[in-house]
Amino acid sequence: WVYYTGNAITFPSGKYQIDRKDVMYYAERNGYRTPAYHRLDVGATYLVKKTAKYESELAFSLYNAYGRRNAYMIRFETNKSDLNQTSAYRYSLFTYIPSVSWNFKF
Repeated sequence: WVYYTGNAITFPSGKYQIDRKDVMYYAERNGYRTPAYHRLDVGATYLVKKTAKYESELAFSLYNAYGRRNAYMIRFETNKSDLNQTSAYRYSLFTYIPSVSWNFKF
């Protein structure tokens, strides 16, 4: 099991426009934390019958077994219908990642 506290992050406290482009204003540096990161990785190995020439094993694993959507990035976007409102959106990369490998020793 893997657990990390959330990373320190700086959220914008306001915004203004220059040439019709939004520019974020940041007041408090590292004043917030992203959500905690955690995942469970599981795996099993099956030993295939050993012969005089080689031995092998099959390994099965699952990264992030309970599929938690950990925060990879937080992005701030202006609401299209209300240009005075900005929202934070959390993005994640992977949920489950299965893996199978066949290892040989000779």
